[in-house]
Amino acid sequence: MNGYPQWELEQGAVYRWTLGTLSIWISREAREWLYAWSHVQTVEPVSELTFESDVSKPEDLSWTRVIAPDATRTVSFAPRLADRGVVVKSDESVTVLPHSNAELYVPLPVWLTVSAGVNEPRLLFEAPTRELHRRWFGSSMQGSLCYSVFARLASDRSEVRLLPVSAICPIRIRNQSHEQFRSDSVFVQANQCKLYRLGEQHAHPFTNLQSSTVVVSVAGVDELSFSVASERARTGGDLQQVADWRRRPDDSWWKRGYMLFQRISNY
Repeated sequence: MNGYPQWELEQGAVYRWTLGTLSIWISREAREWLYAWSHVQTVEPVSELTFESDVSKPEDLSWTRVIAPDATRTVSFAPRLADRGVVVKSDESVTVLPHSNAELYVPLPVWLTVSAGVNEPRLLFEAPTRELHRRWFGSSMQGSLCYSVFARLASDRSEVRLLPVSAICPIRIRNQSHEQFRSDSVFVQANQCKLYRLGEQHAHPFTNLQSSTVVVSVAGVDELSFSVASERARTGGDLQQVADWRRRPDDSWWKRGYMLFQRISNY
């Protein structure tokens, strides 16, 4: 389990966990689970996974019931990257000169996954550790629905302002054109990035997280390509992979067309 925390739940009791601005409530029955989650606006978001037992069931939330194939009592928690691309927008632009390379660093939002079972845990649900906004990225038919976050495009990883639960993403820009490349935002294919943890195995499981390196190749004005590097980024320490990349089942051209139709028609 890569050192991730797990709990055994008593039947009928309600439990609460908090990480970042995310709060999760779970209750276990004989062969089913009930859960709800919400984001709470706090001055200091929680940086470590906190736990409370025998709490009251919040009636103002929408609860989901999951039918389980067995009567397992154990739930475990682990981090994961977003299931969509992420657009990181800054309040200042960065310029890369012609035929030059640059490496930037940005924070990516992290999801909290909740699984049931010990030997072969089954995913119950997942939720972002902070509230996110959505935006459309790209052209009408070839674009995709993404998450949008606001962060500085840092030139040094030590300058990245990490929220309580974030993963550092290295951005490698290769300007192969004859023009300057200037941008105040970057697109990260987060759903195709692997998630790593830097440091010792016993370190806190939701800190020192890093994603795969994203490569932005510039061939000319408005001629950009985005890819994910196959090798691990150079960090000066050991990286342990904690989550693989993933692809959404609706990531296809016809589904994007349908989503665009919904977006335009508000249907």
